[in-house]
Amino acid sequence: MNSDSKVIGKWRKAKIRRVLGPTLAIIGLFYTYHSHLDGCPREVIFAAWALLPPIWLIFEYWLLFDRNEESEKDFKTFKYSQSLARTLWGGFLIFLIAFYSGVLGE
Repeated sequence: MNSDSKVIGKWRKAKIRRVLGPTLAIIGLFYTYHSHLDGCPREVIFAAWALLPPIWLIFEYWLLFDRNEESEKDFKTFKYSQSLARTLWGGFLIFLIAFYSGVLGE
């Protein structure tokens, strides 16, 4: 039964990673849009996007991925998804910088 509980725990962590990460990103994008409409200070929006995604990536790596119990293929897939998330996050930060500095216009 112990191996069954490990499989269930592994499935739950993988499911959490697959569902929660994109869900948080979508909520963040909608919240950012809503914040622009409500007049939230740009500094607050930028600080949130600069700090929260890296915190999520660290949280995901340290708490939601167990390298000892998941396969090497799973780890490579996980690293790829983290790299993709990091790249998208960086691109969005660059977009916010360009938008807030007036390069893209208002």
